Amino acid sequence: MPSDHEYVLLEKTISILEDHILCDRCLGRLFAWLSTATTNTKRGGSLKLVLSMMAGREVKTGRREVGTRLIRCLAENGLSEEARALAVKESIDFDPSGECEICSIDGTSIFDRMPAIAARALEAANDVEYDTLLVGSVPINRMAEREEEIRGKFNLLYGEPLKSEFNRALGKEILDITGKTTDFEHPDIVFVYNMEKDEISLQINPIFIYGRYRKLQRGIPQSRWDCSECGGKGCESCNGTGRRYPDSISEYVGDPLQEMVKGTRYKFHAAGREDVDALMVGAGRPFVLEVSEPRVRRPDLAEATQKINERSKGKIEVQGLEMTERERAQTLKAESSENIKEYRAIITIDEEVPEKALKRAESALSETTIHQRTPNRVSHRRSDRIREKRIYEVRLSKIDKETLEGHFRVQGGTYIKELISGDEGRTKPSIGEILGVNAVCKELNVTAIHSLDAHHNA
Repeated sequence: MPSDHEYVLLEKTISILEDHILCDRCLGRLFAWLSTATTNTKRGGSLKLVLSMMAGREVKTGRREVGTRLIRCLAENGLSEEARALAVKESIDFDPSGECEICSIDGTSIFDRMPAIAARALEAANDVEYDTLLVGSVPINRMAEREEEIRGKFNLLYGEPLKSEFNRALGKEILDITGKTTDFEHPDIVFVYNMEKDEISLQINPIFIYGRYRKLQRGIPQSRWDCSECGGKGCESCNGTGRRYPDSISEYVGDPLQEMVKGTRYKFHAAGREDVDALMVGAGRPFVLEVSEPRVRRPDLAEATQKINERSKGKIEVQGLEMTERERAQTLKAESSENIKEYRAIITIDEEVPEKALKRAESALSETTIHQRTPNRVSHRRSDRIREKRIYEVRLSKIDKETLEGHFRVQGGTYIKELISGDEGRTKPSIGEILGVNAVCKELNVTAIHSLDAHHNA
């Protein structure tokens, strides 16, 4: 015998169907979390079948009026084939013209359109390379509002939204056709169906390519640098180019890769940046290129390396290209001010200093912490504050009476030029201050970058 709770469930189903026309799927979805290992269609159909059997019993046991009312309700508002067959058998008239109040559009359930929607989605993505996917949708306001109204009206706490079931069903349809897999965290592509507009859009998620670049020619900024006079529009000051510098590291790397993967734009993430007039030598600076909306997700990275190096004509080189994830770009940027960097500098001084003075400066600066106020040369684009930076090692040697060579191992984000000059007292201590001379960095090379993450170490 059904329990009291089960009778309450059946009575609530009757109350719902007395007021609303619902298909099996939409009725079952109102009770989605009360049973697992089945479908909403089976769940709703089962409720209607039990009620049809109860109605048939009422008719056969002398309570024909009660049974007739329930059969008619199930046949009309429940759209139940079993109830309609029973109504015909018992000569009970009913109106078969109803359609589901929640999922029906122009007489057809949105779920019955699923195969056609899936086919259109796949056609939209026929030139897109992907292995994992996710499906989303924008429901018709009327559908969502009606479903919410019914749940609130009958105090239904265990339902599933139509949008959730639709996404799952369309996803399964596409997966069955393509053999791809679902990825809820980082899908290659997201299919979004707008029910109101009957439109399909694609969200092609970015790819991330890790590598290291070496900058072999001075005078190249890491990112595009537009003319400050015209903001990139072109003026007399920039000879109509709109640019302060004609090229950049990011463009030498990003343009060929964007073309290869047929993306729409890119972002260049790097472990810090060298000055425009500095070289980046040694093993190179780690970077991650993020390419948006790529239609190719598995580029030939050996070919990409060759294209980048050829296009730059010896100005830069890339190496070690490999596919990676967004987290690696975030790690690079987060670590850039904490990792260890090595530099070689050519320093001019305005008077000769003895060897022992160089040794004294080495000792004073190695394994110490300096204080650097934002340098004058970048104060127009950086916040004015004092930064503490760790200096691990300084080595100084003479080239001639007025020229020194310096080697530095420092914390990322240290301004080497200001560590040398003192920047009018904004960096303390400095080589110039300790030696008692005017010291100027004439040439700077970044020679090594050591990541904090051993997995990403060069």
